[in-house]
Amino acid sequence: MPKVGEQVAKGEKRLTPPQQKFLDNYIHKDMTQTAAAREAGYKNANVSAVQLLNNPKVKERMEEMRLELEAKYGVSITKSVRDMQRLRDEAWQEGNFGAAIKAEELRLKVTGLMVARSHVTHEHVDNLSREQIVEQLQEFMDRAKNRMIDVTPAENPTEPEQNPITEYNQQAAE
Repeated sequence: MPKVGEQVAKGEKRLTPPQQKFLDNYIHKDMTQTAAAREAGYKNANVSAVQLLNNPKVKERMEEMRLELEAKYGVSITKSVRDMQRLRDEAWQEGNFGAAIKAEELRLKVTGLMVARSHVTHEHVDNLSREQIVEQLQEFMDRAKNRMIDVTPAENPTEPEQNPITEYNQQAAE
């Protein structure tokens, strides 16, 4: 896919400057899709963002940009999600429930399942019982499992393992 400003073969299309600006904002500036569309100059940002993300050329370019970032920084979504799950599990086993909740929250944000929402505030974590914390974490995991989209590249068919938090309660009790 040619980038903005590159020569294209006859009949092939490239992204318009606003489309490329949308992707730059969305990927590099960590904006929400609506904010990225608004910043790129789209008047009806909510609708435009959805249309842009469903556009095959924009999708293709977004995947190229994601792969460029992975190659540049050696980071992938799959690796980040797996690492956050490991950190969550370790924090849970250590009894550090606030850190476990934060790791799960970050894991959901990495996967795009939690965007600009605060489900758990730290001042309330200290007031929750162990059972309430387990219930809250299980709710996050169930919600994530139901909404999860597999973003694993076709060349690497590994899937991160998803374990319910209640399994760790049983292991810790033994």
